[in-house]
This record gives sequence, C-alpha cells and structure tokens, in this order.
Amino acid sequence: MSMVESAAREGEECLRRLRNATGRSHIIGITGWPGVGKSTLVSRIAGRFLDNNQQVGIIAIDPTSPLSGGSFLGDRERMKGIDGHERLFIRSMATRGYPGGIGASTDAFIRIMEAMGKDVVIVETVGVGQDQVSVSHVADTVVMTVIPGMGDYLQALKAGIMELGDIFVVNKADRKGVEEVVIDLRMILGMMERRNDWVPPIVKTVAVKDDGIAELMSEIVRHRAHITNRGLISGKRMAAARLEILETLKAEFIHLIDERIGFQERLDSYARQVLDGTIDRYTLVEKVFKETGIVQ
Repeated sequence: MSMVESAAREGEECLRRLRNATGRSHIIGITGWPGVGKSTLVSRIAGRFLDNNQQVGIIAIDPTSPLSGGSFLGDRERMKGIDGHERLFIRSMATRGYPGGIGASTDAFIRIMEAMGKDVVIVETVGVGQDQVSVSHVADTVVMTVIPGMGDYLQALKAGIMELGDIFVVNKADRKGVEEVVIDLRMILGMMERRNDWVPPIVKTVAVKDDGIAELMSEIVRHRAHITNRGLISGKRMAAARLEILETLKAEFIHLIDERIGFQERLDSYARQVLDGTIDRYTLVEKVFKETGIVQ
C-alpha cells in the first residue's frame, strides 16, 4: 500500500499480480459532513462484523497534513476500541489534494484488502462537499451520515450529494431537533427518483453509546442482499473500474510527459505564463503535446 501510494513502480507490479483478486468483498462507504461522527460509526459497524467472525478492512481517509503531506491519523485515535483485533486491518491515507472525498489510491487499497481476504472493506471519506461524490463509484453501499442542527440538506440535494445515499443515518440522535431532521430527510427522499426499487431507509443512532447500530447493520445487510439479488453489483464494479482506468491513464500520461520534457520542473513557469496572459492554457497544452511528440 505504501508503494502504491507513493506511485512507486514496485506498487504497479504488485497490482498487476493482484488483478484476479477483486469482487469478493462488500465495500461500504461511510460519508457525511465533518463532525457527524463517521469514525465512531465506522468503529461500531466494524465491531459488529468482527463479532460475526468476519474479516474487516478499514480505509480511513484523512485530510492532508500541510507539513508532511501525509494523513493526520485522527481517525485511528477514535477507533481504539477495535484497533489491534486479529481480523481487522486499518490503513489511513491522505487525500493529497485528490477531489471527491477519497484518495487517488482508494481503488488500489480496496483491491489489496480483497486480496488479503477481507469480507468487508469500509471506506470512511474525509467529508462531503458539493463535488465530493467519488465514494459512490467505489462503494457497493453508501451510508450518508447527518446530525441534528445542520440546515444544508436542500442545498446538498441541489448538488446531487443526497442522491448518493443508500442508507441515511441521523447520528447523535440524543440531541434536540432529531425528529425535524428525519422529517426533512423523508421530504427530500420523497422528491427523489427511486433507484432500482430501493427506498433509502433512515436510521437514528447514537454511535458513542452503540444505540441504533443493530438496526443500521440490518439495513446494510438488507441493501447488500438487494443489490446481489438484482445483479447490480457488477454495474457498481464497472463504475469503479472505469474510474480506476481513467485515474491510471491520467497518472501515466503525466509521468510520460514529465519523462520527455521535465514537465513538473516547468509547471511553475507554465503557470506564470498563463497568469501573465502570455499564453492561454489551451495553446500551452497544445505546445506541450507537440514538444512531447504526442501531437505532430
């Protein structure tokens, strides 16, 4: 995983060897705004799967540290209750500026965990913004987490974020205003078109007290059965494969032009020319293509 994340060629060779080790795990994405209790929720869900004698992997995606470029590792601190279990593997990763709430190596990490024999892989996103929707491309089941006191639901619906959730969790449900949140969610879900005859359930939890987790687990298992029985998993995996191919192509393309013309060393100069109005970005890209020999 470290070799893959650092874009080492050894990491590529590892992934080539693991090409057949895919499609076996239940991939669960836990997403929501920062501060809604995602890490505690992940810990509770993972604990239930572990109690059921299953192998569990967790990919905890943190914001990038401005100093080290790595992850803050804050989520590991909140998972102390399960960290160290013999059937659990936790790997933190930094976004490193990658958009969408996940990291560029998330697909690869999932594949590696599937090769490790994990029955369940839980992906905790860094948070949700108006463009942070990539978790829906890699996860079979997306758990959208909200809490009382947030008034961004309708705005989020306009951005398309609320449409991503297969299951909605109202966490910290011991707070005032929880019923208003549930009513808001029901109204929003009622306005949305149903996907594959699945009506997203709303589950109230207090993750720190383990309240509502049993109901949430039942809904996760029910959603897995639904997409399995309807043959929808292959479609989800196709979407993930398309994303992985595109991201790999982008990375290899940047590597190619960097090898040929030292692109990374010239990037600041290119940016300055665009800012100064010396050249527009489209003409600049055409120039780069010609210098690399990609376009004659």
